[in-house]
Amino acid sequence: MFRWFKGGGWLVLLCLAIGAIGLWVWISEGARGREFARSGIETTARVVERDRRVRIGGSKTPTTDYLVTVTYTTGTAPDLTFHRATETVSSDFHASVREGDRITVKTLPGRPDEVEIEPGGVSDNAFWAGIVGAVFVAIGLLAALLFHRIGTAARSLRRHGNRTQAEIVELRAVGNRTALTVRYTTSTGQPQQAEVPPSPTRLVMGARPGDPIAITYAPDRPGHALLTATLD
Repeated sequence: MFRWFKGGGWLVLLCLAIGAIGLWVWISEGARGREFARSGIETTARVVERDRRVRIGGSKTPTTDYLVTVTYTTGTAPDLTFHRATETVSSDFHASVREGDRITVKTLPGRPDEVEIEPGGVSDNAFWAGIVGAVFVAIGLLAALLFHRIGTAARSLRRHGNRTQAEIVELRAVGNRTALTVRYTTSTGQPQQAEVPPSPTRLVMGARPGDPIAITYAPDRPGHALLTATLD
């Protein structure tokens, strides 16, 4: 289990978790959006604040959230209830309103605190959440398949591979990992060159072309090799 997490299983779980959250939002907000469309009660609201917030995501790419705050009342005099609500809206809707404008919003029967400020905004948010969720689920499943194949190859080499000393021909950084090209002599005396998939950089820290390194290769596919340190 620990080896699976160490080999990238955490990335699979993270993608699937994000995807599951996106799909859950798609289902729940989609139902809420349909409820607004089917039985929403139109009421007049006043725009009291417009705001833009820039977030920096994990990819360092800025994302802008457009927010609109409104106030409105529900009920009839003298039993009026005052409400204030803020909602994330599209950039187009954000640009189309100004503070002080009176706009039509929708509330839900028996739930006046729930409001849809931008027409169709709840359904639109649900749609995009579903897209994001589906993408992350797909990435998670593809990553799981990739790690499964890598894990299967590693188990095969661990059981049946030949261990030998190779010479590093080239090192290439791949994100926070390092891929290698190595050459060595097989157990049958044949010279062979192999591409070693990206491995943790700490395992080759300070290594240079020409340095020796321990590898394990498949006897039936000598061009397929992994660093022995990744198998131990």
